[in-house]
Amino acid sequence: MSEAIDIRLRRARSWVRKANREALSHDLDAQFIFLWIAFNALYGMPRYRYRGKSRSSETEDFQRFLREVEKLSGGVIESSLRPYAVDIERVMQSPFLDIECWRRWDQDEIRDRQKRIHSSRNVYAAELHPDQLFLRIYTLRNQLLHGASSDGGKRNRDSLRSALPILRTVVQVGIKLLDKYRSEILGLELLPYPPSLGEGGGFNVPRVKRGE
Repeated sequence: MSEAIDIRLRRARSWVRKANREALSHDLDAQFIFLWIAFNALYGMPRYRYRGKSRSSETEDFQRFLREVEKLSGGVIESSLRPYAVDIERVMQSPFLDIECWRRWDQDEIRDRQKRIHSSRNVYAAELHPDQLFLRIYTLRNQLLHGASSDGGKRNRDSLRSALPILRTVVQVGIKLLDKYRSEILGLELLPYPPSLGEGGGFNVPRVKRGE
């Protein structure tokens, strides 16, 4: 278990350093992507284990991680986000980060921006719930990582400017809490893609399967 936590922490810290380098060039897209990779290193599960079996979703994985560390720490993540109340409000109020709005627009074939805004029914709890906040940020993550956004595109600049300090703070605090609580955070012993042990060796020559 200790090795799995150490590897998660090493991976996450490496991507935080990468994000910090991108901050020097003010590349919002790159910063967000690298910070999400760091976040994913903290909560990610080995999905290849569950082929043909029931398993949790990506959103359930990071929500579980956030709830676990909040419970163990007594709400440290929520406390650390209080200085970003304006950014949080902007993220939660944006219909373009609410997946339910996208589903309605798709169903009703609404493309006009103003009609999308006027037709949105964006409802959220007034009190802060980090796991619910990250569902909105996850929509932005999907837009970037799945090619549903242009590099440097104008449409999502405001969302990125608001989401970045939130994501950066949660990743930094999450690293500290994982290092503190380690095995008390349930489920993280299942490390995705554990590194090979030892050096040297070679791969078997791949064989092409011939049709009969």
